[in-house]
Amino acid sequence: MRTFSNIYTLCKSLVVVTLTMLLVACGGGGEPEVVKPKKPAVIMVFGDSTSQGYGVELFGEYYENIPPGKMYADLLRNKLKSEGMDEFASITVINESLGSEFAFEGLKRLPFLMAYHKPTHVILAHGTNDARAGFGTASISNTFVSMVGIVQGNGAKALLADVTLTIFGREYANEYSTMMVNTAKATGATYVPILLGTLFNPIYTLNDGLGYHQNELAQPIMMQNVWDKLIPLLE
Repeated sequence: MRTFSNIYTLCKSLVVVTLTMLLVACGGGGEPEVVKPKKPAVIMVFGDSTSQGYGVELFGEYYENIPPGKMYADLLRNKLKSEGMDEFASITVINESLGSEFAFEGLKRLPFLMAYHKPTHVILAHGTNDARAGFGTASISNTFVSMVGIVQGNGAKALLADVTLTIFGREYANEYSTMMVNTAKATGATYVPILLGTLFNPIYTLNDGLGYHQNELAQPIMMQNVWDKLIPLLE
């Protein structure tokens, strides 16, 4: 009886050890470790007011919505530093966003900025103003295709941020997001659902009378959405 008990205990221990090894091998011990890049990276955020931090234009003047240093681009820069992602190579975050800019206007600025900053990764985050002005999703997609072409033509990786406009309702928001997903697939860009977790939630909407800018509470969520797609692209 004692022998059988010993055998049973031994078998049970072997099963536990085997399962533990399998869990470790499959990454079951927790989140996978982030691999720190070995090559320098210059990350350029390129969008409109949602990325710049300004959204209300009165008589040619911009009024700041988000406190300095609290925009998602700033939080991204801070997290890259705090996580030690620059341990082996420098990582720079540049924000060249411009409030109230249409995507087709940004398209004209992009070649100069690519030549000037020489970014390795570009987060394209226009489109809101075009949608608000009534430009069709096909037109906006064509502009993004051109933008991605410029970015990739300069040897950089393009990330297409889905800055979905919510003031036209959920049906339009879904149509816009579908367009962004398809555009990313067609161009080889990385799709970023930057507003995931904030859409149609007044807690994250800026009280500026416009109804589509994200407030300070939304910025950490937006940053994390960008982080999740950006980090795997760093080398």
